[in-house]
Parts: sequence; structure tokens; C-alpha cells
Amino acid sequence: MPYLGEVSALLTAMCWTVSSATFAVSSRRAGASATNHFRLWLALPVLWLLVWVTTGRPWPGELGAARTGLLVASGVIGLVLGDLGYFVALARIGPRVASVLMTTWPAFALLFGLFLGEWPDAGMLLGVSLTVCGVLLVLLRSRETSNWNPDLTRRQWAWGVAGALLGAVGQALGAILARRAMAAGPDLPLGGAPLDATLVRMAAGVFGAQIVALVQRRPFDGLAVLRDRRALAGALCGTAFGPVLGIWLSMVAMHHAREVGVASALIATTPLFMMPVAWRFYRARIGALGLIGTLLAVGGVAVLFLR
Repeated sequence: MPYLGEVSALLTAMCWTVSSATFAVSSRRAGASATNHFRLWLALPVLWLLVWVTTGRPWPGELGAARTGLLVASGVIGLVLGDLGYFVALARIGPRVASVLMTTWPAFALLFGLFLGEWPDAGMLLGVSLTVCGVLLVLLRSRETSNWNPDLTRRQWAWGVAGALLGAVGQALGAILARRAMAAGPDLPLGGAPLDATLVRMAAGVFGAQIVALVQRRPFDGLAVLRDRRALAGALCGTAFGPVLGIWLSMVAMHHAREVGVASALIATTPLFMMPVAWRFYRARIGALGLIGTLLAVGGVAVLFLR
């Protein structure tokens, strides 16, 4: 099929839009920690079954200890700490603003790359500058979150912004670690399979989330989602379109796209799809400033990926 990778990338962006919107509902009603806990436990057996059916193996055994360790660290940082922060942002400042703030993750990845000796060029700096300017413009439209959370205080708004930035940091670190784990090498000439890596990351995320719940003395934290019908519906829909279908389509996009950068840039268009959803879903007042900021943020990410 022509342009299978590019079409899959756009469908991935739409899936992330649906999952963010529905996880936002669940997080607002049942709590961010409970929703994150629930969706990790729900996604793990689905991904495990998907790996088993597609590869004939119940568990990826060729990754080795070093690569597995990197993926475990990636899962804990990205799926536990990062996604918990993002879910807090979804519950407090709404899915539209949170999704725009998440576009800063390539900028954080670039920053972390400096510590690894990866120096940016002019194109990278341009992309980061556009993204940061766009995010700042969107934050100037902070009053639009009142439609999502009418009782939001300045302190809660600040915590929501901090949660989204924590999510971006977690995604950046998780991506760097996962990329190194899947890189081709003497032990694995073709590199690690994305689906295998996803399963290991998800298993590590479940383990990490359970440890956090035990420390908080809430070992069955995810069950809070089951007590609210709308929270449960949101979590089920978000899991189907996010960790399962979204991840699967993103792997198809990366595998079949003629240019990986094009696929990545298309996947990063989620905030654009989120604008009409937010307007229809909870009447978000976006305005010209919010629109320009979103376009700049997405454009900055596109510049980074299309290099």
C-alpha cells in the first residue's frame, strides 16, 4: 500500500489524541495515579499476547542483560514517572494544553544529548526555539483551562504545568534509553524489535507502578477506576487507543515510512488534532494566540524530526 507509513503516522497522532482526551476524563474522576496504574496493568497482557502471536515467542530472549536493563530503566522513567506527571497535567489543565507542553520532549532529549557528547546544529536550535516560543504562547492563554477545570487555582495550574513538563522529561529520557537499547550492535546486527522493546518497557512500568503503590500503601490503587463508570470507560478507551493501537501504528509508521523523520513529524501533530476535540469536548477557548502557539510548537518538533 502506497504511503502506508505516512498514513499510519497520522493515525497514530489521532490515536494519541483520543487516548489523551479519554485518559484526562479518567484522571480527573479517579485520580492520575489510579488511572496510570490501571492502564499499565491492562495494556501489559494485551501487548504480551500481541508479541506471542506475531513472533511465536512469549518473551523476547535475544536482547541480553545490558539491553534489557536499559529498557527497564526506560520503562520506569517514561511510563511510571513521566506518564504519572502527564496524567496529573491531563486532570488539572486539560488535554489540549498538556499535549502542547508535551511537545517539549525533543528539546529535553536534545539537552540530555549534550551530556552524551551530541552537540546540536543550527537546525536543532531552530526547532527547539520554535517549540519553546509556541509553548510560551499557549501558556499565556492559561485561562482556557477554566473550561476544563472551572475551580482551578493558580497553584493547581502550576502543578499541572509541572506535571506536563515532567512527562516531557520522562518521555525524552525514556526515548534515549530505548534507542540505545534497540541500536544495532555485534550482539544484535539488526537491532532490537520495537514490539519486543515495548513489551519489556511495559512490564517494567507495571513493576515500577506497583512498587510506588506499595510505598504509598495503596497496593490496589488502580481499582479506584472501577468504582466510576466514566473513569472506567475513559481508561478502557485510552488504553485501547494509546498503549495498544497507538504504539502498534507508530511501529508500522516507523517501519514503512520512506523517511523516519517524516513519520515522526506526522506523529507529533497530536496537538493539532486536539484543538477541535477540545473545542467540541469541553468548549476550550483557544483563540488566535493559542492557535499560533500550537502551530509553532508542532512546527518546531517537525523541524527537529525532518532534519
